[in-house]
Amino acid sequence: MSAVTLQHLRKVYPNGAVAVEDFDLAVRDGEFLVLVGPSGCGKSTTLRMVAGLETITAGTVAIDGRIVNDLPPKDRDIAMVFQNYALYPHMTVRENMAFGLRLRHTPKAEIATRIAAAAETLGLTALLDRLPKQLSGGQRQRVALGRAIVRQPKVFLFDEPLSNLDAKMRVEMRQEIHRIHLRLGATILYVTHDQTEAMTLGDRIVVMEAGRIRQIDDPITLYNHPRNRFSAGFIGTPPMNILPARAEVGRLRTPAGDLLPPPGWPLPDAPRDVLFGIRPEALTLQDAPAPGALPATVDLVERMGAEAYAHLTPAGCPPVIARIPAEAPLRHGDRRFLLPDYTHACLFDPLSGDRL
Repeated sequence: MSAVTLQHLRKVYPNGAVAVEDFDLAVRDGEFLVLVGPSGCGKSTTLRMVAGLETITAGTVAIDGRIVNDLPPKDRDIAMVFQNYALYPHMTVRENMAFGLRLRHTPKAEIATRIAAAAETLGLTALLDRLPKQLSGGQRQRVALGRAIVRQPKVFLFDEPLSNLDAKMRVEMRQEIHRIHLRLGATILYVTHDQTEAMTLGDRIVVMEAGRIRQIDDPITLYNHPRNRFSAGFIGTPPMNILPARAEVGRLRTPAGDLLPPPGWPLPDAPRDVLFGIRPEALTLQDAPAPGALPATVDLVERMGAEAYAHLTPAGCPPVIARIPAEAPLRHGDRRFLLPDYTHACLFDPLSGDRL
């Protein structure tokens, strides 16, 4: 398998719209790297430039140390798995999986061996003679995976491959893709807008916004140490709570009251406006007032089985979400007091969004 290097990659469409801007990324040999971000952030465009399906306005794409900007897709030694499966409807599962190998004049015996091995891995052996219309969505996606695996490419590219599947099938296919990566040791670039997929699959995650990289980190670092407000709000289910505040000596003044960080917590040296970020699991609900606890009214309680999420509104502040025990006797309209755990809190600049 091979490393992929993107240097100063840029994509501008004829109408002047900038899809990707100054994109620098080094994907390690054998790494599972996920590009994540909202719709329209440029992640699929980036992947298509690596694949050769989108022209590059500026910058370079290198695979295995070789710049491939001017190579057609078939000569880049990549395999791509699409959101819509892209199977040939008139071909059987076996023929779909063999198609790319036949174009490369692979010997028939080797084609049969590769297909048999991939089908065994993906549970497709009994389906090899069926047409795509005779398969479920999950089975079709397995065929698309199998077609990529038999190619034995240097790099696998996945463009939101699970977005058309139901929730249960998405979980199963995530596990399947993870097992394939472990077995093949493949270099994988994986695009998704689903941050749960990103967190569960990626060795590293690239968070994108408006065509630019906002943060690259492993999942745990990204979750615990977001470098900017965008990463903090996009990664995490539910996302990080953000409250406006003014940092002063020993306290954070919010419209709902004063927060009192412990001594030594990194407050700015001089008074200034900030954004206070806190994860839902780092908020404790108190029944009675306490120093540094913000009064809030319960708007909604989502009971998820083993846990629950309380949606509350502190006076004058945006709504926040707190994770609470599933059995907590909480109802709409109840009044509680929010006490943060400052080991899981951070401050952001209100203008730039960067972490302070």
